[in-house]
Amino acid sequence: MSYLNIDYLLNKLGASGSVSESEYTTDTSKTSSTSKSAALKYDTLEDELVELNETSDVDYEALLSEESSVEDIQEAIEAKQQELTDKNTETEEYISECEAEIEKIFKNGTDVIPEEVQEAYSDENNSIKSDVSSKTGTIQENLSVVTENTLAIKFAEEEIEEKEKEIEEKQEEIESLKKEENPDEDKIAELEDEIGSLNSEISALQSTISNAEKNISTAENANKTLESEIDELNSKQGSLMSDLMNEYYETHTEEDRVYEDSDLKTQIEALESNIKSATRNLSTNTIKISGEIEVLTQILAIKQAQAATSSSSSSSSSTSSSTSSGSSYSGSLPENTTLAEAAEAMASSMGTTGWCLKGVNNTLEQVYGFRLSYNSAYQAISALQSRSDFTEVTDQYASASDLTNLPAGAIVVWENSSNHPHGHISIALGDGREASDHIQNQTTNYGTQYHVFIKNS
Repeated sequence: MSYLNIDYLLNKLGASGSVSESEYTTDTSKTSSTSKSAALKYDTLEDELVELNETSDVDYEALLSEESSVEDIQEAIEAKQQELTDKNTETEEYISECEAEIEKIFKNGTDVIPEEVQEAYSDENNSIKSDVSSKTGTIQENLSVVTENTLAIKFAEEEIEEKEKEIEEKQEEIESLKKEENPDEDKIAELEDEIGSLNSEISALQSTISNAEKNISTAENANKTLESEIDELNSKQGSLMSDLMNEYYETHTEEDRVYEDSDLKTQIEALESNIKSATRNLSTNTIKISGEIEVLTQILAIKQAQAATSSSSSSSSSTSSSTSSGSSYSGSLPENTTLAEAAEAMASSMGTTGWCLKGVNNTLEQVYGFRLSYNSAYQAISALQSRSDFTEVTDQYASASDLTNLPAGAIVVWENSSNHPHGHISIALGDGREASDHIQNQTTNYGTQYHVFIKNS
């Protein structure tokens, strides 16, 4: 079994999480002048900080083996997604705990820390957290771009290899025909036309590869810039109170710079250091775990693609299974206006093309809190078929033209083909239109088998 580009992706994405343990520790000496109870509190916070840095490992070798199944990889993805959710929750709770300690110091030290500085601290701290979160989210999106384009390159390279073999076979056939006493000129001309068409297709695939490589380079360069900006924000957060107090002293005459010599300064700096480390941890772990999810997603996509090509009857079997799964509904299907309205709003805000799965994923996450974490739209078929909260009702839409009558909130997924390697997915708006990353008339002539799903009420 060949898994092209997996090593490449592991190197590209795995590197994001390579941060030395020393970066996650704080300087305990900063608490030396505080009370024993305060020092104990900070030591406890630092112990929690070490735990926040820990993430689970992924056994890629086992998942890449012949013995692993699609279900095994899906479970690994779900486990990593849950770990990412838990890590976000735990870290936010930890940061809130540190901020609560700073608030206590504010209450007890208003004569040392002016109220205007306290207010500025709160505003600036929230702004930094928001910026870091936003930039980390963009990094995650760029990681998806890297994975999607890496996968596109792999499939394009495989298609080129197949077409080159086909060209070679046709050329051999032409040579054989030419050696005959009375060569079939019409057949030779037909084969030459076919070779010309194949070369045109190869040229288009090579263009796809070139564009994908550019997309990968752009995403990687953008992430380097974002990671640098996050480091700057973390550094700013680590000395925020001292910087604000220095600004205060520049505009206010103080006989005694009380804050500079106070225990409050030592305590706040210790807590700031914890917040800085926790924020860096969260950003680094989010990138690391997201990278692991992207690698697992590519492995899953490749396994599914190989399974599909190894069985020519997979399409018909999935269609027959959908017929039985939809039997629980008869007559008019229920509408899901909540999902349809969210899909319409999402598509309007995105206004792109070529990102149909991303648009649907964003909508599902917004409404139900989950994503179909795959690289290609057609892979959502098996994902939705495996969910107990969705029912496939394809049997009630025998003709593609019937899809214009879909109820609001129905999800339509089209299978892939050589012309459409990623398939297509959308959410019906209930009025003959569909929404994904943009709004358009309901697709009815995609050229492949379609699957219709509705959310169980």
